[in-house]
Amino acid sequence: MLWGGLNLHAKDYTIQEIPMVHLEDKTRYVSNPDNILSDSTVAAIDSILYALEEKTGIQTMIVVVTGIEGGDCFDFAHRLGKEKGVGQKGRDNGLVVLLSTEERCVQFATGYGLEGVLPDAICKRIQNKYMVQHLGKSDWDTGMIEGIRALNGYLNGSMTNELQEESEDDLGFIIMGLLFLSPIFFILYRVFKPSKPRCPQCKKRNTTMTKSNTLSKTKDYEVVKKIYTCQDCGHTFEKEEKINFPKDDGFNNTSGRVTPRRSSNNHTPRGGSFGGGSFGGGGAGSRF
Repeated sequence: MLWGGLNLHAKDYTIQEIPMVHLEDKTRYVSNPDNILSDSTVAAIDSILYALEEKTGIQTMIVVVTGIEGGDCFDFAHRLGKEKGVGQKGRDNGLVVLLSTEERCVQFATGYGLEGVLPDAICKRIQNKYMVQHLGKSDWDTGMIEGIRALNGYLNGSMTNELQEESEDDLGFIIMGLLFLSPIFFILYRVFKPSKPRCPQCKKRNTTMTKSNTLSKTKDYEVVKKIYTCQDCGHTFEKEEKINFPKDDGFNNTSGRVTPRRSSNNHTPRGGSFGGGSFGGGGAGSRF
């Protein structure tokens, strides 16, 4: 009964189902469709990130949901940034922060142009110091606001030295901790990992995605080839997936322009825009 209750959740979101609040209002950055964060926390994060974009040009998208399709936070966050075009075209300075309460994960994804500015080690440090302890207690508001404040402090220069020094000091302890805890993490992952494609050779689902490439792309969709390796028999196989771009978020995938929506109360639209930034594999993720 307990196991069945843990697997009940409100919704597993696809990329296309994530509300694009920034395209409706340029002062909003937090997509919070399940109302996991309080209104005051959303307002505070929006204010911080609006000031950050005005000062640095960095475009940020915060997504807080119950669950995500596929359960892979790394893949979902990077696809989200890429498909929604977060970041300025040519500068690739986009940042996606994903929190999934069902997957118990927080993931930072950085655009190509932000990887040198916000290194993976700093992303991990921010999560470990400011977020995981609160998120582990389901204190979503505190974990997210503290993490965003730390991100903002690092990116605007007010906390750069502090985080860099602490990251260097803790490197040895982190390595030792990972060596000690990695067997435990491996066992927990094997027990609680999300369902994966079935291996065509041994018919088991103990498969891991090792690579993802875009095969073709149009203004309406892209075809992605994903390569999986079976952890039981070692067989490697490929799967192709067609990903449709959203039709109603105002984003044109060929030009990178945004057509603002009209609000229901007939006020003048004040939508923001994403310029079509590119994402690789930068950032970091944590479980809690």
